[in-house]
Amino acid sequence: MLTENLYVPQLPGGEPATQTLRMSVPSDIDSGTYRIPITVTYQFDSGSGDAKQITRSLEVPVKVQSGPRFVVTATNSTATVDGRGTLNVTMENVGEEAASDATFTLASSNNDVSLGGGAQATRFVENWKKGGEQTFQYDVRLGESAQPGNYSLEGTVSYKDASGNARTSPALTVGMRALPEVTFDVSDVESSLRVGGSGKVTGTITNTGPLTAHNAVVVFQTNSQTAQATETEYAAGSLEPGESTEFSFTVSVGESADPGPRQYGVQVNYRNGDGDQVQSDVVDLPVEVNESGSGFAIRNLESTLRVGEEGTLSGTLVNTDDEPVTNAVLRFAPSGQTVTPVETEYAVGNLAPGEARDFEFEVEVSSASAGGPRQFGFTVNYRDEDNTQRTSDAIEVRTDIGPKSDEFEVSPVNATYAAGETGEFRVEVTNSREEVLTDISAKIYTESPLTTSNSEAFIAELEPGESETIVFEVSSSGSALAKTYPVKMDFQYDDSQGETVISDTYQVPVEVTESEGGGLPLGLIAIVVVGLLGILGFVYVRRQD
Repeated sequence: MLTENLYVPQLPGGEPATQTLRMSVPSDIDSGTYRIPITVTYQFDSGSGDAKQITRSLEVPVKVQSGPRFVVTATNSTATVDGRGTLNVTMENVGEEAASDATFTLASSNNDVSLGGGAQATRFVENWKKGGEQTFQYDVRLGESAQPGNYSLEGTVSYKDASGNARTSPALTVGMRALPEVTFDVSDVESSLRVGGSGKVTGTITNTGPLTAHNAVVVFQTNSQTAQATETEYAAGSLEPGESTEFSFTVSVGESADPGPRQYGVQVNYRNGDGDQVQSDVVDLPVEVNESGSGFAIRNLESTLRVGEEGTLSGTLVNTDDEPVTNAVLRFAPSGQTVTPVETEYAVGNLAPGEARDFEFEVEVSSASAGGPRQFGFTVNYRDEDNTQRTSDAIEVRTDIGPKSDEFEVSPVNATYAAGETGEFRVEVTNSREEVLTDISAKIYTESPLTTSNSEAFIAELEPGESETIVFEVSSSGSALAKTYPVKMDFQYDDSQGETVISDTYQVPVEVTESEGGGLPLGLIAIVVVGLLGILGFVYVRRQD
């Protein structure tokens, strides 16, 4: 029973005064009537002017009703500070009757303790037998300002008794123990990060207690926009207090990042002994980001590139870093549309520190190219010592593209005529290119005093450096002066890629000598006059197809 003082300022004769007294009733008390002793002290004025103080002992009858009564028999909590867990509350109906439609409400008056996301939570029992036990489970969340130790919650049971009357039990005290927060520590952190590339961040994480972290997953954390992990989660399994495991993350660092020390973090998501999902605090993860650098150099660059031709670009790739690389692939990516490599990749293989390997690319240069000095960029894709796929910075090289060379070398074989003579015009044609040329169609263009009645010739194929003589018919007028005249010539052909090309125009010298006779017959004079008239009307049109 609780000891409590009640005060009545004045009590006139014959008038009652009602007072309320809180009492604690043992859970194992039998129902029935009990007499509670009380002591009454008061002052009485008899009318003589002298007040007397009187004390009397009385007994007040108290009836303990029969019916359901509830007690807390056990509690168990797995909730940790700044975490969550499960609170199990076991209760027994120690009364003399069963309860129906019982609702157990558990409430927290502490801001550090929440139940199911709020200040209170309820559970329901349809039929709670006399002497029966019920275990109620609550999801408990402890705030970061909570302290390990015991917390007091309040529970009440609302129910219907055997007569169907709705009743509510007295408030019950429910104890809960807050467990210390599960913490983790990181050690042996190593990094191979580089600005503008990707690398590994490795380390060891230890469960520093006090509980086992089941199905632990280490999560990479960063608030930097220039560093991103390829996979942000690393499965660590279950870790008992004091147990450690290694972790590894592949992290890409942007080109805009600054080199130097960086602070990332890891967080551990795990399940506690009840299977509840728990999240640890973030543990700092100090790493070093190295400066950007290709780690490679290109030396001994040589080029046979020419406008309108296919050539080679060759050199030596050197691993200038102090770490070996494997599966290195040199990538050639020229800018613009006038230079096109036949293959853009060259498999270099493995390179130890300082080791070099030769490479060569077949490259086509468009006839639209202006030639001259050019700057090309190369990159190297490779795997580092951690088997991480990485890409080097661009390696810039400079070389020259030569001017367009003649496709053919043209030499006259028979190109001397007397004035007024008609004869064969023989020309030797040589393929000057490093590729096979086919379907070569040659055509000559003459100007007065030279004419031709057979201006075309054909060569089926010429290998590189191969020559063939072609024949035309050329006439010189009788009035032609003895001197050297040009005959223009061009070619239409197919290159090794199957493209049809029209060559530049070539000029072949033709020598005209004086006529051997003393004069010309009248008929020949007429022919010459007609020829001259024809020449005056001749328009030289270069073939366009």
